[in-house]
Amino acid sequence: MKKNTSADDFWLHNLPSSHADYLSYTEIELGRHPSAFLTYQNHEKFIKQVPEHIQKIEYSILAWLHELQLAPNAVKNDKGIKPVISTKAPYELQIPKPDVSTSRTDLLITSKLDGIPLTKLSLASRFSLICKSLAYLHQLIEVTQLPSIIVRSLDHELPINSNDVESCYLAQFNQAKAKIDENLSILGLVHGDLSSGNILVTDSTIGIIDWEYANVRDCRWDLATVAVEFELNSGEFNKLCDLYLKQRGLHEDSFIDVAKSWAVVYAVTCLSWAKKNNQKTNRYLQFLGQFEN
Repeated sequence: MKKNTSADDFWLHNLPSSHADYLSYTEIELGRHPSAFLTYQNHEKFIKQVPEHIQKIEYSILAWLHELQLAPNAVKNDKGIKPVISTKAPYELQIPKPDVSTSRTDLLITSKLDGIPLTKLSLASRFSLICKSLAYLHQLIEVTQLPSIIVRSLDHELPINSNDVESCYLAQFNQAKAKIDENLSILGLVHGDLSSGNILVTDSTIGIIDWEYANVRDCRWDLATVAVEFELNSGEFNKLCDLYLKQRGLHEDSFIDVAKSWAVVYAVTCLSWAKKNNQKTNRYLQFLGQFEN
């Protein structure tokens, strides 16, 4: 068993007994939470240290999604009724299986998914699969009852208000907000944080991890995150939206314009966060530059 003495990995050496017999571990950089892969005799697991409220959200959504994939018509809602699921999970879509055998409320333990982080280069050949997977996830709100912890997250509000927007982007933000407000929302279960590190791909599968920001919001938020995080140009974003519309069977004349407005809101939100936390801002500045008048 690999044992270090640094304070950074102290949490790894105080695991519950059911998970303490790992042979080795590899610490990884994944967002703001300490994370690692644990290697056991015949399998690997992913583990991260999180606040209790995040653990509850992720465990709830992952357990529910995993049940739906295994037996879509066997999952009961809060009233004990089995809903009829009219849409099947794409066989290519991989969701981590949560391990609920620990009583620790500060740890999230799941299966380890195969694959490497999606890049813009590899995204180009996977537009259809991305849209197929998102269409399935987003439509779950229409065909079954979501876990109560996710329903409570229903969010019609923008994640940032005008007071936090830099003056040079305020006109863009207000224009985007007006476009969103004047159009009907297309609500769905959104992942909320589709950055490169949260999408893992192999030759035949796509895995989506890190569900702590999952909530009920306009589906175009997920398309917006992909557009900004992978630095799509206007033509690429149009293609992504067109493929998504076909997967959903939707005919919305304003869909792409509203999706681009959500992308502006996402970019402005991330730009504000990045500046406050001394992180790189080039990606967000470049994306916003596409929409300057």
